[in-house]
Amino acid sequence: MQKVDRKHLLVVDDEPVILQILKAVFEEEPWRLTLVGTGAEAKRVLESERVDLLITDKNLPDINGIELLRIAKAREPLTEVIILTGYGSLETALAAMELDAFDYVLKPLNNVFDIRKKARQAFAKQDVALENRSLILELQEKNAALAVALDEARSLQAELIQSEKLAGIGTLAAGIAHEISSPLFGIMGLAEAIADEGDLALAQAYARDIVEYCRSVRDIVLELSSYSRSANNEYLTTVELSRVVQDALRLVERSSDVRAVQFETDLEPDLLLHVRTNELQQVFVNLVRNAAEAAGENGSGGVVKVAAGRSGTQVWATVSDNGPGIDLEKQKLIFDPFYTTKPPGKGTGLGLNIVYRIVTKYRGTISIDSAPGRGATFELRFPIEP
Repeated sequence: MQKVDRKHLLVVDDEPVILQILKAVFEEEPWRLTLVGTGAEAKRVLESERVDLLITDKNLPDINGIELLRIAKAREPLTEVIILTGYGSLETALAAMELDAFDYVLKPLNNVFDIRKKARQAFAKQDVALENRSLILELQEKNAALAVALDEARSLQAELIQSEKLAGIGTLAAGIAHEISSPLFGIMGLAEAIADEGDLALAQAYARDIVEYCRSVRDIVLELSSYSRSANNEYLTTVELSRVVQDALRLVERSSDVRAVQFETDLEPDLLLHVRTNELQQVFVNLVRNAAEAAGENGSGGVVKVAAGRSGTQVWATVSDNGPGIDLEKQKLIFDPFYTTKPPGKGTGLGLNIVYRIVTKYRGTISIDSAPGRGATFELRFPIEP
């Protein structure tokens, strides 16, 4: 029912004198007034027109007032109803109230103008209800639009995370190609030796070596393909932090530009987090790779340390390097998208922003402790799941 300026009042009574009295009471009001003498006429009006307030005698010869109350509420729940009766009873009053009647009035009316006061109160109540309905509908529409926008934002964030990850694979590719080339040369040499080897036992030993080389290549390929897989295809699961860190370290250590860097770990066992493994691995790949590149500026003296443990209700992890450090002004911007301290062509400026997004997604925090000349330490904290 749409709110309009001119309200419609329907009055139903089988006594003509009551109708005349009520007509005199309401005719100066700004409402549209309809008066009928039977329940059938009232039903026709209720089913064909908008009625804002129904004032009806309870005891009509055809359709009683309680039934008209039901019809009015079924048609429009916000229609207000006042029941009039000359034979009041507690049972009738309760029936009217249970059906959400606005009021229940006994005849004869002691003061006919009291009914006008009740009608005004009924319209005021209805205005509040209509305003609430309008606000609820508006809120539902905004919530629906917000839900769509949130879904789009999540989808875009997932695409951003995946794009940054694939861009980072280029940094790992050269080192991984080198890792694969060594066992491939071994496989090729052993295969050529087998072709000319007359000693069966020696040929079998060559074959076993080939199998081991192939397993090494397989492990490298599986690690890279696992890292490049989209986290959208992965379920939340309970993972051990130390295993994720070790996997990330293996990926970074294969990068040819960090071979001079020494990696150290101090990881407590059984540190469990409820996350997507792929996303947590991306966090540590980004942090360890950045730390290794910074430490690499020290040449053969570069060191990256990764530690993890438990503190109260939190799991913590730190990634430290002995690189050149980061000044305070840059630290304020370091998690912003597209901000990078690397030279052009060496970074997208999304790595630490992606790290921040993933960490906060799992109700975690990330902070940096650094100063020029004394390296940098990134600390992550996650709540322990019950």
